Amino acid sequence: MKRLGIVAIAAVLVASLAGCRQFPTNDETSSDAVGGDAQAESDLDWRYYPGTSDDDTREIVCWGDSMTQGVGADTDEGALVSLADRELYDTSYQSYPQVLSQLTGLDTYNFGVAGATSAEIAAMQGGLTWEELEAAEQSVEVADADDANAADDAGANDADDDADADDADDQPVSHIDPDVIEEGEQHTGDILVLEIGSNGGWNNDYQVLIDQYRAMIERSGCEDYLILGDTDDPGTSVGDTSQVPFTEDYAPRETNWEAALREAFGDHFINMRVFLIKHGLEISGLTPTEEDVADARLGCISKQLRSDWTHLNARGYFAKAVAVYQRGVKLGYWSPGEGSIDVAKPQRHQANGASAD
Repeated sequence: MKRLGIVAIAAVLVASLAGCRQFPTNDETSSDAVGGDAQAESDLDWRYYPGTSDDDTREIVCWGDSMTQGVGADTDEGALVSLADRELYDTSYQSYPQVLSQLTGLDTYNFGVAGATSAEIAAMQGGLTWEELEAAEQSVEVADADDANAADDAGANDADDDADADDADDQPVSHIDPDVIEEGEQHTGDILVLEIGSNGGWNNDYQVLIDQYRAMIERSGCEDYLILGDTDDPGTSVGDTSQVPFTEDYAPRETNWEAALREAFGDHFINMRVFLIKHGLEISGLTPTEEDVADARLGCISKQLRSDWTHLNARGYFAKAVAVYQRGVKLGYWSPGEGSIDVAKPQRHQANGASAD
């Protein structure tokens, strides 16, 4: 695991793409319903630091799975983002923590482990003990076994060799990375960014996941933290099998998962799916297609920002980093414009008073 360097790029990102179509909103939708992620500024705890200069030695640590590690960023080679002076910035191959390091000017550590469950990530970070991890894994295995037994009642007389094969397939795969554990102990961070749960590990119980998040926050000792929402389209997440696809026009609405995290963490939570639907294309310099508009109505992120059905591509990760950066500015974690890339805030949607997420 290497520390993410800071790349000097003297340019200002274009504030908005002229003529881009805004995604539709519902007339009955209030600004507070936009992802359930907007709060009045008067409710925020504004705490400004002196700024990210050479003397600012604070560190950002990002814990998560493949969405933090940056899986899929290499599928978008030549991912160029237009800058204000018409120069092109190549964001290819970059995870969101790499871009975040440049936006903030702070040393940023990427502790993303592809395939890791929420319990495994929390254990590697130290929020959960190894005994708690084992108990969490056993709980998930019991739940999976109950589901399998209910589904296989009609096939109770399967051959022994088939049963043995099923047992082999059911053996849990560990994603514990000793290198990540070692460096994570050396860099607990001053600002914590967390995104866990996409690979399960919380038994479809939102309170279990919330408790895992809180254990990681307590372990870090960080007062400054952000929780990133899952970016799978509704009904496609393997982490939360209770979700179903949206079948009505995008309001925009939040999933039960997103609502649970927003209620638990307030403005520390970023509804990343909603943000990328509303702003991802304009941030990345892409024009919405008719397919994008149709997908947005169903709460789905543009395929132009994806490398596959679940992971983002380089442009998607770039937009994701901008979301984290802007929320950090809003909460006073870092000052705007102190990094090596100066990003303007996306244009607010004026329709029905819906505020930018």
